[in-house]
Amino acid sequence: MKRLTVLLACLFVACAGWAQTARLQIIHNSPTPTVDIWVNGQPFLTNFEYRTATPYVDVPAGVLLDIGVAPSPSDDPGDIIANFPVTLDVGGTYVAIASGIVGNATTPFTLNLVANTREAATSADVDLIVNHGSTDAPAVDVIARGVATIVSNASYGDVTPYITVPAADYTLDITPAGQNSEIVASYTAPLSGLGGGAAVVFASGFLAPAAGQPAFGLFAALPNGTVLELPAVQNTARVQIIHNSANPTVDIWVNGAPFLTNFAYRTATPYVDVPAGTTLSIGVAPSPSTSPADIIATFPANFAPNGTYVVLASGLVGSATTPFTLNVVANTREAALAGGTVDLIVNHGSTDAPAVDVIARGVATIVSNASYGDVTPYITVPAADYTLDITPAGQNSEIVASYTAPLSGLGGGAAVVFASGFLAPAAGQPAFGLFAALPNGTVLELPAVQNTARVQIVHNSANPTVDIWVNGAPFLTNFAYRTATPYVDVPAGTTLSIGVAPSPSTSPADIVATFPANFAPNGTYVVLASGLVGSATTPFTLNVVADTREAALAAGTVDLIVNHGSTDAPAVDVIARGVATIVSGACMAM
Repeated sequence: MKRLTVLLACLFVACAGWAQTARLQIIHNSPTPTVDIWVNGQPFLTNFEYRTATPYVDVPAGVLLDIGVAPSPSDDPGDIIANFPVTLDVGGTYVAIASGIVGNATTPFTLNLVANTREAATSADVDLIVNHGSTDAPAVDVIARGVATIVSNASYGDVTPYITVPAADYTLDITPAGQNSEIVASYTAPLSGLGGGAAVVFASGFLAPAAGQPAFGLFAALPNGTVLELPAVQNTARVQIIHNSANPTVDIWVNGAPFLTNFAYRTATPYVDVPAGTTLSIGVAPSPSTSPADIIATFPANFAPNGTYVVLASGLVGSATTPFTLNVVANTREAALAGGTVDLIVNHGSTDAPAVDVIARGVATIVSNASYGDVTPYITVPAADYTLDITPAGQNSEIVASYTAPLSGLGGGAAVVFASGFLAPAAGQPAFGLFAALPNGTVLELPAVQNTARVQIVHNSANPTVDIWVNGAPFLTNFAYRTATPYVDVPAGTTLSIGVAPSPSTSPADIVATFPANFAPNGTYVVLASGLVGSATTPFTLNVVADTREAALAAGTVDLIVNHGSTDAPAVDVIARGVATIVSGACMAM
């Protein structure tokens, strides 16, 4: 470089006597040995290395210049291997880019002369031209990530018009023209300190270098001759994989290479870095697998750089209605957006379950009408413990299943909650359950809740002794008139078919009256059997009274409810003599 500086200084002195000059910068972007530059048979520049540049210098204008290129060191014009005649306009400003490959018929060595270049920006921004100088790269677009496409469909040898951008730091993504999801390479362009400056950005080297060939890169030549290699960016995304397909343990292959082995059902990986900006071929094979030939299903995936994803393996291998698949969920979270809260997405992953709602009991419906395969947007809830009721969509009194969600210790965290297994499992199939995958790969099985209510039955129908059947199974036998059961636990959150049969009864065929009842979980009820079998005016019925009590609310008191159960008595008042009327206008309950 010292030798280059001396020669250019001598050239500047020599040019002082020229009446007409132009400004010229030369950039060496041909992957060939170091060269010497001759002009009109005279040495101009020696030891000119690949991926270096001269500063702008004054050169003769308005006359023919025969620019010769020779391998360095060269002794005389006889060493020149390529000549390029040029005539520069007086007062013009030029960049000459040496590119191509010596001896190559397709992309031969050449000198690309670019006119009307700039030694400074026309404003406080940065002015750039971009040269596609990689001989084996396709036509490309260049995207300033998150800003705009700054180069469109540039082929080898193309030089763009000037592009003016604010002085800032950028990430530049190079993609095949029109295929912007497939990133060939990415680079950091630190332009924040170049306000008011100009540069020539040039692609250089080989996308697929042979032995000894330089690899692809992006460079910026400044007007003072400095060439900056733009730092390459390794594009990655953060990905968590959740195995929710009721199949054997599997292995995961990516682009034909093993990625994850012995991946069991209802387990998850932690978030890991994976290549982004390029299509990955994700293969799934039964474990243990030994080669890509064992793969039984392949899925393409292209993750955006710096994106965060969850990949849910779900469905059933061989099923035509719910086939095995990978569900890619973008913009997932490794932590909550706020402390003291938990951010959740919910996936309906049970292949035989209907569309469902999910209700945080006593709080709110957090999922509405989710069908198999659906993934909700993020739900943010305070870090607390919840009971989650899963119901058929729009039928919230019919609870399919309930689970405890112990989120009080997860403040500031995030999770993927997924329904898994079969509502009606065949032999050997896993039963339905609810699970939560944490960002570190831990999978928690949410504890199932057995929904019950407390119920007392009072027999106040002037009929023979009866048997009570529930959902076709015997529940209570020899139940006599004017007797009662104690409070007992019964199933809640689901409709029960309560049948009454004369005692003794031997099968549901003996039932003479059936009544549906749905008790709220943790509720307390009295069921009053009253009326007369066969009566049209006061027929036999079951009167369900909610929010009853097994004890008084205060010590030293007695809490009562009063039922008018006499079929032929008129409306009545009940008076505590000398105290007060405690019941007014009570009619026969129907």
